[in-house]
Amino acid sequence: MAIGFIVPNITNSKVIPDRSLSNSSKTSVRVAKFGDGYQQRVADGLNSVGSSFSVSFNNRNKTEIDDIVTFFESKKGVASFSFTYPDTNSTTTYTGTGAGSGTAVTMVGGSNNLNISVGATVTGTGVLGGSTVESVSGVNGVNVVLSTSQTINTALTFTNPNEREVKVICSEWSVGYTHSLFYNLSTTFERVFET
Repeated sequence: MAIGFIVPNITNSKVIPDRSLSNSSKTSVRVAKFGDGYQQRVADGLNSVGSSFSVSFNNRNKTEIDDIVTFFESKKGVASFSFTYPDTNSTTTYTGTGAGSGTAVTMVGGSNNLNISVGATVTGTGVLGGSTVESVSGVNGVNVVLSTSQTINTALTFTNPNEREVKVICSEWSVGYTHSLFYNLSTTFERVFET
């Protein structure tokens, strides 16, 4: 896995943003205000910490910038796509009813929005050493394919390879034409949580 996102028409498939990538977070809180300044606060929903990523692609050739813009246009700010960013603190613990025999493990119950990345190492009771995540998919749960055959019905810990993959949307971008050989593109990705 590598930092960036996949754009079908670009050679090497993975578009890597410039190193000036930044991540901003904002909480969503409901506040009830009462007399004398008294307040009660509660997190607004299950995913009450939102994230956005400021990304730029500077000094790129016109074809690459055009392919990125076409990709954003095709998503129309509605359809999400996977984005991988650096994260050195990316351990996810899953506790629930996981079942699997062989390399496929299906996790249900409390498994929405797990941050499991391809290449993550897997540990837990009954998990053979050296097992890593080969692929992740699923909508109402998470389907994980492991590198080694397992029999699992336990709490699992996934340690991601200093990267995290999230779903994002892109609804606005800006292209700068510095001269005929090099173009710049800047945008903000908004993290989304999907069922």
